[in-house]
Amino acid sequence: MSASMAPSPPSKKEVMLALLDRAEARVHLDARHAGVQLPERFRNEAHLRLDYGYGFQPPIPDLTIDDHGISATLSFNRLPFRTFVPWAAVYLIADFDGNGAVWQEDIPVDLKMDVPPDTGTTEPEPAPVEPPPKKPRPSHLKLVK
Repeated sequence: MSASMAPSPPSKKEVMLALLDRAEARVHLDARHAGVQLPERFRNEAHLRLDYGYGFQPPIPDLTIDDHGISATLSFNRLPFRTFVPWAAVYLIADFDGNGAVWQEDIPVDLKMDVPPDTGTTEPEPAPVEPPPKKPRPSHLKLVK
């Protein structure tokens, strides 16, 4: 199969839904991005993690994942807050075991680290994530590069 015929990587929405089908999703986002709706104290965070799942306590009864992003009433210090995270603000989605995907092009510039010059490349490194366990990754999820 040629590179032009290779299947496209899954979208952020597809990865989020696949993870939620199995368990939970930890979304890494740039809270400074336009359209993000969060408590004011988080609005200057370049790397904020929000956890989503259908079985959480307290529950997230209004969790909505659509083509625009993620809407949900989340609890911050036990206070509910209606949030919205547009897909453009998201750069990494993983389960609590570290399985998921990263979108390098969406990592905030101020979080990117260059590889040392002696390697001859300046590819950015992904934001840190807990290492995955030694179990195999489900076949329907692939790491997006």
